[in-house]
Amino acid sequence: MEVSARQRIATTACSACGREVRLTGRVMIGEVFGCGSCDAQLEVASLDPLVLEPLAKVDEDRDEDPDANAS
Repeated sequence: MEVSARQRIATTACSACGREVRLTGRVMIGEVFGCGSCDAQLEVASLDPLVLEPLAKVDEDRDEDPDANAS
């Protein structure tokens, strides 16, 4: 007996360029995907409805204490 897995396909608009982003398989909050149209890095913010937000950029050179360098 052959069993085939059903692929879940979800689509939503890229928050950067507005083009359709298509995600297949299991999607979890916090996952990061790239938009195929504009190469923006998008993070899954919500599953129902599916919402992708721009990935927050982290400044790796920045000190852990933001007030440490304040003058």
